[in-house]
Amino acid sequence: MPIAIITQSIISAISIPTEADNINIHLQSGEVVSITKSEWKKGKKYATEDSFFYIRDKEKFEVKKSDIEYVRYESLETYDKTADFMKEYAEIQDMKEEDLIYYNTKRHKKSRTSQTFAVGAATIGVVANPWFIIVTPLPWTQARNTMKGVDYEYCVRGKEWKEVKANHKQKIKDLKAKAKEEKEMENIELVKS
Repeated sequence: MPIAIITQSIISAISIPTEADNINIHLQSGEVVSITKSEWKKGKKYATEDSFFYIRDKEKFEVKKSDIEYVRYESLETYDKTADFMKEYAEIQDMKEEDLIYYNTKRHKKSRTSQTFAVGAATIGVVANPWFIIVTPLPWTQARNTMKGVDYEYCVRGKEWKEVKANHKQKIKDLKAKAKEEKEMENIELVKS
C-alpha cells in the first residue's frame, strides 16, 4: 500500500501536454502561432524587450512585440506558468468559461483524491502498520498545494462535470486535427518550394 500511495502521487504530478496546452499568439496579420510550453521555455533565454523567441525542431523563431495582436490560452496550467512573461509582450485574452470550469474542477478532484490517499495512509499507519505514516506527507502536501490553485466559483459536479469533460475531450480532438492539418500544409509548401 505505501508503494501505491507513492505511485499515485508521482502519477498525479505528471501531466501529458495536449494541443490545448499550447500558447496561441494571434498576430496583426491574422495568423495564429501556436507554441508549446517547452518551445517557449527553450526560447525564453533569447527574449529581448521588443521580441521573444521559441525553439521548434532545433530552429529559433522570433515573434516581435509589434506584430502581436493578443495571446489566448486554452489551458489554466499553461496560463499559470507563462502568462506573467507574456503580459510584457501582448494583451492576454480572458480564458473561456468552459476552460476555467474544466481545469478548476479537475484540480479540485485531483486534490480530493490525494486527500483520500493521505487519510487512508494515516489511518492504516495508526491502526495497523506505522510504516504508512512515513508516506502520509507526500499526498497530503500534494493535495494542499493543488487545492490552493482551485477557484471554487468554477467547480461543477455530476452530470455537468461529465458534459464539461466530454466537451473538453472533443475540443482536444479538434485542436489535434487542426494542428495535423497545418503541419501537412507546411509540408506541402516545403515540397512545392
